[in-house]
Amino acid sequence: MSPLLISGLVLALLGLIFGRVFVANFELSTRGKVVKTVGVLAVVIGTLLALRGAELIGSAAPPDTTGGTEWGDDPVAAEADARARKLPLLVDFSADWCKACKELEVHTFSSPEISERLKGWVTARVDLTHDRPELADLQKRFKVQGLPTVAFVTPDGKVLDALTLTGFEDAAAFGKRLDQAESGGAGIAVDESLAGRIRRAFEAGSAWVYLLVFLAGVVGSLSPCVYPLIPITISLFGAREAKSRMSGFLLSLVYVAGITVTYSALGVTAATTGGLFGAALQSGWVIGTVSLTFMAMGLSMIGVFDLRLPDGLNQRMSSVGGQGSGQFLGAFLMGTVAGVVAAPCVGPPLVAVLAFVAKQQSVSLGLSLLSVYSLGMGMLFIFLGTFTQFIGRMPKSGGWMEVVKGSLGIMMLVVGLVYLQDLVPFLP
Repeated sequence: MSPLLISGLVLALLGLIFGRVFVANFELSTRGKVVKTVGVLAVVIGTLLALRGAELIGSAAPPDTTGGTEWGDDPVAAEADARARKLPLLVDFSADWCKACKELEVHTFSSPEISERLKGWVTARVDLTHDRPELADLQKRFKVQGLPTVAFVTPDGKVLDALTLTGFEDAAAFGKRLDQAESGGAGIAVDESLAGRIRRAFEAGSAWVYLLVFLAGVVGSLSPCVYPLIPITISLFGAREAKSRMSGFLLSLVYVAGITVTYSALGVTAATTGGLFGAALQSGWVIGTVSLTFMAMGLSMIGVFDLRLPDGLNQRMSSVGGQGSGQFLGAFLMGTVAGVVAAPCVGPPLVAVLAFVAKQQSVSLGLSLLSVYSLGMGMLFIFLGTFTQFIGRMPKSGGWMEVVKGSLGIMMLVVGLVYLQDLVPFLP
């Protein structure tokens, strides 16, 4: 265990033991509230340090970046040079906004063993920070559907599509990928991940892609940004208190319709712009908004303040066609916001879908694929909102609720600060 991991765990444990973290604010004196605040800070900071010490976020120690890989900026000239010298070619598609691209540069390409091996290669980097129409043919040839994309070409000009890297990979794993590329692609393992299967279905033009996209949505609903909040969300938009099963079903369906509107808008935007959509999902504004949303929800759940709609807005929503329609409007608006909050953390499948839609530039395809994805993501909400007895079987209210509420609040604060590290890298 690294010292950073141990110290983080100790700090978090001390905060839990002495910080009165799971005591409701109304039960605490002013001094007790101060102690709780210190305890929550200790747990949050300790958790971040432990995650960093375990190298689950960031890195426990900065890597050695001396003698990094040298890059050419003209892939066409680099390929001609590789053929003339009978050397393999590596093409790295990157962008300033791409976090995984920077991680590849710092942790993989700058590692001494990888940079030394790549001296026997011709290497070129393509900057896609801004949309560049003149590079469309190059992106099509190398099947760039998101960033980072690292492509491998044999000395005779054959692109090893099955070895193309789309995401971060550490130096050890990347070294094995280089071994396969240098052997001409012998013994290549097929990418059996959900994102990999979606990409292959896209390439084959298979109708099964809709089923895979639906399953990707279901998997997205199990992500840490969505799954822990499902019971609370269902209660907030009123399905849990619905008078009938049909009413709960309709409220849940309207909530999912809000998610569908958000993701369909992403799909239409990707189709009409034709650009790499990762730039939007990883922009500072989106990351900052998501981070602040998570921290606001976390602070609300640990009792700093009550996060709810103003009374005036609640009354206005209830007056639009009666109380029922106000509920439906509230559920719909909550769904649209939930789609934005979850977008950056539901994983590669969503990015793969958006990138494919951007490449095809088809509005109808964007609407249909993202609607299917949203329906998959909303299935748990629809099921639990309709059959609320599965939520109702939870234990009766009591002190355990403060433990659950406080735990979720701390988790959301940690997630918010992890997102904020992308904008403020000096955070612990």
